Amino acid sequence: MVKKVFLLAVAFLLFSCEKEEEIPADILSEEKMVETLIEVRILEGQVVNLTLPLDSAETLYGILEAELFQELDVDSIAYMKSYEYYMTHPAKFERIAEIVIDSLKVRQQKY
Repeated sequence: MVKKVFLLAVAFLLFSCEKEEEIPADILSEEKMVETLIEVRILEGQVVNLTLPLDSAETLYGILEAELFQELDVDSIAYMKSYEYYMTHPAKFERIAEIVIDSLKVRQQKY
């Protein structure tokens, strides 16, 4: 069910009627950014739920985030650059954020 909703959202994103500018080659695609942001938000929630002291939580998060980026085959610098790019393109960022939020809601309802 979660995969179907995610795929439907990605398909909607791909076949949007709007004609937009090309995303630069060094920027993560919208689809990859959605996937990455979903996993980053889940990781953030997991670390917060551990109720560790702030310095320990930040250290643990840094380690787990590096592992996550490696699993997703995403360079942390490319992620930050892509995040900044999408923040300066509000329509694109809003689309991405809506898909991330909807996907997280579906996952939350599942559990």
